[in-house]
Amino acid sequence: MPSHTSQTLLAATPPQAYDYLTVPACWHEWHAASLGTVPDSRMSQPAGATFEENIRTAGFRRRLHWRVAAAVRPQYWEGEARMADGSRVRLRYDFAASGDGTVFTRTLEYSVKPLWLRLVDALFGRFRIRRETAVALRKLQQRFAAGEGQVSVAAD
Repeated sequence: MPSHTSQTLLAATPPQAYDYLTVPACWHEWHAASLGTVPDSRMSQPAGATFEENIRTAGFRRRLHWRVAAAVRPQYWEGEARMADGSRVRLRYDFAASGDGTVFTRTLEYSVKPLWLRLVDALFGRFRIRRETAVALRKLQQRFAAGEGQVSVAAD
């Protein structure tokens, strides 16, 4: 099962980072692979919550069916997703105070089911995913530095 762990320092406290990053409806604001979620809830998702996400990663569009496996504010959040073809994803976010900020650690594990997709992943998919993640974390870091790392709730 391919796994990728990356870290970045965010200009926020662990609770501030947690409150923003555990809102899947905000993921598209900093990660280009996320195309949006249903429902589009602007709240941190607790353990047991479910939602769906449309993504485009490594050149492929997919629909993920998520379940939040664990959520301990402000230390960590973990979700597990499945796709119609049997592919699976596990995503874990860890938050640790560091000076005036937070070290954000993102661990992505996944397995792809169709043989042809496993071959694509081995040849170039996982490298594109790592590149997409690096870009996303830089964008996330810039959002927090600019004071934009917070959940905006639409007015009724």
